[in-house]
Amino acid sequence: MEQQKRKTIGVCGKRIFNQIPMSFINLLRKTGVENEYYIIAFSSNSDAEEDYRTDVTDENGMALGESQLFELTELIDFSGLVILTETIQNPVLVYRIAEIGKQKNIPVFSVDGVINGCYNMIMDYHGGFGRIVRHVVEEHGCRKVNMLAGFKGHPLSEERVQVYKKVLQENGIPFEQERLAYGDFWDRPTRVAMEEFLKDGKELPEAIVCANDAMAITACSVLNARGLQVPEDIIVTGFDGTKDGKYHFPVLSTCEPDYESAVRFIIEEIRKAENSGNVVPCDYKVQFKLSKRQSCGCEEVVLHDINTIVSSLAKDLGDCSWHNIAMNNMVSSVLEKKSVMDIAVKIPEYIHMWSENFRFACLGADVVKFHRQANPSNPEMVTILWDYRGEFREPGEAFNIAEFVPHLDKVIQQGGDVDTLVVRLLNSGRKIYGYTVEGFQDLDDRRLQRSNEFAMFLSFSIDTVIHNYQLAKLNGNLTKAYNEIANLYILDPMTGIYNRRGFFQKFDGMMSEEENIGKYLYLFSIDMDGLKFINDTYGHGEGDFAITSLSKAIIQIFGEEAICSRFGGDEFTCAVVLEKKDCYTVEGMSGELLDVLGRIKGVKEKPYPITASIGMICEQITSEMDIESMLTTADQLMYQDKIARKKERRD
Repeated sequence: MEQQKRKTIGVCGKRIFNQIPMSFINLLRKTGVENEYYIIAFSSNSDAEEDYRTDVTDENGMALGESQLFELTELIDFSGLVILTETIQNPVLVYRIAEIGKQKNIPVFSVDGVINGCYNMIMDYHGGFGRIVRHVVEEHGCRKVNMLAGFKGHPLSEERVQVYKKVLQENGIPFEQERLAYGDFWDRPTRVAMEEFLKDGKELPEAIVCANDAMAITACSVLNARGLQVPEDIIVTGFDGTKDGKYHFPVLSTCEPDYESAVRFIIEEIRKAENSGNVVPCDYKVQFKLSKRQSCGCEEVVLHDINTIVSSLAKDLGDCSWHNIAMNNMVSSVLEKKSVMDIAVKIPEYIHMWSENFRFACLGADVVKFHRQANPSNPEMVTILWDYRGEFREPGEAFNIAEFVPHLDKVIQQGGDVDTLVVRLLNSGRKIYGYTVEGFQDLDDRRLQRSNEFAMFLSFSIDTVIHNYQLAKLNGNLTKAYNEIANLYILDPMTGIYNRRGFFQKFDGMMSEEENIGKYLYLFSIDMDGLKFINDTYGHGEGDFAITSLSKAIIQIFGEEAICSRFGGDEFTCAVVLEKKDCYTVEGMSGELLDVLGRIKGVKEKPYPITASIGMICEQITSEMDIESMLTTADQLMYQDKIARKKERRD
């Protein structure tokens, strides 16, 4: 990517549209722009561990699954690489990404995880959660404090439980097991845990501290449904600092990571490495900031600007509906297509409403041209979408994957309205088709979700078209196989012309054509002379040569419009339909047959003659024709000719 002038910071993570990673990337983007960097974020989706294995490849040596997404980081000249380690949760893959960064000799930052040789940015969950619990106990004076933990046995969850117990102990409050419950970090289990807290006969808590904001929001909802007010009756606190908590009523008191300081640290260390040429990894502790808001009573409980919030939600919901309708229509439009380039033609029709900044999608050349094999040493890609603010380039441009995105310099340098690129794979399970790249100036929930929807629907469309192609190919192969079997059924294997069964099948078709009524049918019975003599004297191989030579001559004489067949052994039968009577004579046919046989390769060199006796009958075609009677007559005439020819040879 030599064309890029602005310096680049890479970010690797899973589902970056979730609030916490999105918040981090937005802050990194903002600080990066101020220092003339832009961000390329690689976002995977799969939860399946096998999708991230780096030791499994396809028949072409290409990596399978979503690990291939992060292999794209090799192509880009980054100034620094940030790994959202906790989101990926796959040590082998995390180390692989880190190794790519080390090979580039750039700073590699591991957020919320430890990787040898990297700048490890450790989240101070222990101190952060202790801060919010101390606030409830020491500043609000609560003694009856319940806790909603995450998953039982999960390290992060159990760490927060120990912090909770320690703060209680330090303040002379005995731990009571019934005041601890596990809400698994999400809604439904939290509701079950809350119902247990609020059972009749149990003493109500003064406060409930939650291991994340999502459980705190659910706890507030359950309390409100029971007629209990937050914070007047019970204080509720969260831990994360999500946007949902800020929009909640009452606004959640929580403890959130100090990402502003963390991203400043990242930029500073990248600057140092650029200036010195040396990468000197060190650890950094990400602190948490206490946010004293309404749900603990530190702020007066007042309503937000409800109109603004509802309007924003309605806008996002409407956009979600319209975009999903458009994507469904896109999928429907290609259900019967058999080429992925048919999708490329359709895409602008369905996404033009969302051409805000930059959208790009490409596929491997082996996907576009199904018959080709991928070349792992020189992988070629083909564009199916290039859209910058409604300017759609013609799809089908081929480029080497090392270029990453053709004409990206125009997007990055012009206008300044794109400073973050989000990269996703186009895939079906572990089969990778290509990737999408979308450019943003500001990340928000809906934009990232829409980007994710587009990648999923486009992947499904591609998968559908490929299945159509494969099914059509299979049907073609089956048809070919059927025809081959059918030909074995109706064709003579030695000569390739029709056998007796094939003759009658084709003859019935010929006679059923109304346009042939009133025309004339010429029926020939042709029998090779002296086949037994050739076989006995020169061998059956020579006999086969004589039979195939005679069949070639017959086909040359009568042409493709006739039905030429070998009834068996040395017997041939031919049927020809002509407009007029008396077009053929036996004498004329015998002479023409000898002439044509003489021109067939190898016949003149043989020590034996290849000749045949001929019987012919001609009748006008009617619906009452008796083909068996005509065949019998033609055979009789052929035998008369054979007897006459033998007599002629004796004389």
